Amino acid sequence: MFLKADGTEVWLRSSRRLAYLSLAGQIETSEEYSTIRSRLCRAYELLPTVASDDAFLVLEHEDSGAELVFCARPDKNCALLLLGTFVLSGERRTTGTVLEELRKVVGSCIDEISLLAGVTIRLEVVQPEIAMQDFDLQY
Repeated sequence: MFLKADGTEVWLRSSRRLAYLSLAGQIETSEEYSTIRSRLCRAYELLPTVASDDAFLVLEHEDSGAELVFCARPDKNCALLLLGTFVLSGERRTTGTVLEELRKVVGSCIDEISLLAGVTIRLEVVQPEIAMQDFDLQY
């Protein structure tokens, strides 16, 4: 993770101000991270230089253009990041409908990542973050 000058840690770095939603947790397995990483690299596109550790593009949401990116570290901390705006097209939706659809998409992604990587992923924290920019660097 990147340590910002204000002492906060964030998953992503961006040249512009980028807010995102982080659903963070742990990868639960006795396997080495290098084994998990190789499976993730076979299944997903690795996004270089956007995260302090590994970042994989898991899903591009068709309706809104939002992306889900899975970040993982050698200590097996991980996060599923929602970048962009999650919008449902079609008929008018209620707040409950949008949240339920987001829950389904996140659950489906975590299930797929777990299956393809051969691990259990437990998400424990949901928080908004702002990607680190160059002026946020701690010296």
